[in-house]
Amino acid sequence: MKKQHIEIISILVIITALFISGCGNTPPAPTPIPDAVNVQLSWFHGVEYAGFYTAIEKGYYAEENLNVILNAGGPDINPLDEVENGKAQFGISSGDSIIIAKANQQNFVSVATIFRENPLAITSLAKDNIQKPADLVGKTIGVYSLDLAGFNDLPFQALLSRTGLDRDSMNYALIQDFQGANEIKAGNMDAMSGMFATDQQVMAKDAGDELNFIYYKDYGYDVYINTIFTTEAFKQGNPELIGKFIRATLKGYQYAIENPEEVAGVAVKYDPNLDLTYQQEVMKAQIPFINTGDAPIGSMDEDVWDTTQEILLEFGLIAKPIELGTIYSNEFIVP
Repeated sequence: MKKQHIEIISILVIITALFISGCGNTPPAPTPIPDAVNVQLSWFHGVEYAGFYTAIEKGYYAEENLNVILNAGGPDINPLDEVENGKAQFGISSGDSIIIAKANQQNFVSVATIFRENPLAITSLAKDNIQKPADLVGKTIGVYSLDLAGFNDLPFQALLSRTGLDRDSMNYALIQDFQGANEIKAGNMDAMSGMFATDQQVMAKDAGDELNFIYYKDYGYDVYINTIFTTEAFKQGNPELIGKFIRATLKGYQYAIENPEEVAGVAVKYDPNLDLTYQQEVMKAQIPFINTGDAPIGSMDEDVWDTTQEILLEFGLIAKPIELGTIYSNEFIVP
């Protein structure tokens, strides 16, 4: 009888050991499926979007369990429309467009900016010594519409308003060639309005020209030209995802700032027609506008949004002020 008890106990011990051993080999939980994120760029592929390319290439999005797709923009694509209709969760657009949309009952929220400072400027050849707005008097200025009524001429109109210069004290010509200083060298104009001080100076230097810039931001036109935005509804429903996306994107821009030549090569992967050397030089030229040194990259300042709204009110592009706190947020920016 005792022998039977011993055998039964032995069997139970073996079964228990096998059960415990089996519990110790529980298979690992499956890897969660990455969140799909579509981003509508404001223009064709180029090194302006280096932070996004880098975040994909270096695995920063993957580390946040995101699968990010970048949709190239163009003249016929409005990022606001693409985000509103759900084709993209994020888009790139200017601060003034976000305010105008809000005034039209469209609820978008900027959650970061690529350029902290506006690189738009009035461009002239250095040899002509046009260094300040007063130097434009008596000169021919290249503009987008001869009556200055076009949206792209708003910076120039704002500059005239804030400096007190008479628009009739200058002559105007339509810009048709946007490559470097070709229009100026051809004698068609003395200065060009609304040029980017990033790629414009690279084009000019490639042609052997040196340029002077009168920055609009220094004369009262300080507008974020490429904020990263989403809808208010998406922001309210997906704060964790937005935090991960912005964190990885800005990590990408930080790497791009520190390694401009390398990341330009990544940009070329998205459009093989891009010139690598040109993209490298543009990346270097835009660093001071991305990293201003006075605040975290990607962050936005209240006074810039205030200025933007004042300009839109002054020129009748919105009828009344909106609550600016509803259309931008720094809550996803990590210092």
